[in-house]
Amino acid sequence: MKKTTLMSNKRNKNLAKMAVLMAASLSVTLWSCKDEQVLPPESGDLQTKVLNDYSQIVCLKTYETLAGKTTQLHLDIQAFVNTPSDNLLNTCRSDWKNAREVWENSEAWLFGPVATNEIDPRIDTWPVDFVRLDSVLNSNSVFSNAYINSLEESLKGFHPIEYLLFGLNSNKKASDFTQREKEYLLALSENLKDLTTELRTAWDPQGGNYIHELLNAGSSTGFPTKKSAYEEMVNAMIGICDEVGNGKIGEVLTNLDSMGEESPFAKNSITDFRNNILGVKYAYLSIIGNSDGKGIEDIVREKNLSLDGKIKQKIDAAIVALNNITDPFGRAIHTQPIQVQNAVDAINVLKNELEDGLLPFIQLNIK
Repeated sequence: MKKTTLMSNKRNKNLAKMAVLMAASLSVTLWSCKDEQVLPPESGDLQTKVLNDYSQIVCLKTYETLAGKTTQLHLDIQAFVNTPSDNLLNTCRSDWKNAREVWENSEAWLFGPVATNEIDPRIDTWPVDFVRLDSVLNSNSVFSNAYINSLEESLKGFHPIEYLLFGLNSNKKASDFTQREKEYLLALSENLKDLTTELRTAWDPQGGNYIHELLNAGSSTGFPTKKSAYEEMVNAMIGICDEVGNGKIGEVLTNLDSMGEESPFAKNSITDFRNNILGVKYAYLSIIGNSDGKGIEDIVREKNLSLDGKIKQKIDAAIVALNNITDPFGRAIHTQPIQVQNAVDAINVLKNELEDGLLPFIQLNIK
């Protein structure tokens, strides 16, 4: 989720809170049936169980799924390059969106190898540098693995692939592709597959075994106490709320600069933002798909049912506010500025609850 400006290639409110909250109260609940009653205290070490389920269900399972999705994307791009057709192009576009969904969820736990191995900036830097991208396409360079790895971050990963698949105006056809574009697209998809596979392997007990750090928090080098692990988990949730509300949405709205939009070619930006906030939900609950484990929520509910309710309500409100933006994001900053600002406000309300409510709770109750 690294944002750049084309000049430097470096990382770069309250209008209607009550309206958002009222809308959220009318929405269908996002939470599982286990939240309908207060659960008795867990026998055994709940804090350790939460770390186990968060590590296994949320982190490792997600990275396994992500690696599978990017592998499928690469295979279908390979088929498209060999035999171009609009049907295969649409398949590749769907693959991109499927992989993108999993990645955006995972930005709610953007720590560990994804950060230390600099995988995040290598697969998700934006916006696309069109000038440099054109120079790459017009060069005589061979698109080898080594060459793709040597490129600047804004020239590889999800967004150059998005640009090549969808086109500047989201209406590209198979017949529009040049041979160089197909070669570059194939090389980029292989690089994305390799990096997400590297990320999965870094967590895998049979690979880099980063999962050991969380599973053994309190005695591991990465997390000398359980509290330090929980702080990392909560700060990652806070971080993505800040990035979405104040960076991905807020900066673009303030500057009325659609060129800063994150996923404009696929018209996927609002979906990206929603998946980021859903990632916060998944991290809080320790739930991915049909896998439902013990989450931070279970610890909170034992001691502060009110705080648990506030966090869930504010997640719901943020998602409702994002759903209320019905135009593509780059257009909505002009046509629906109130709805866009409402989303910024709702996400910041959620961020503040995590920052001022959940984090102090963790620091007080986890040792």
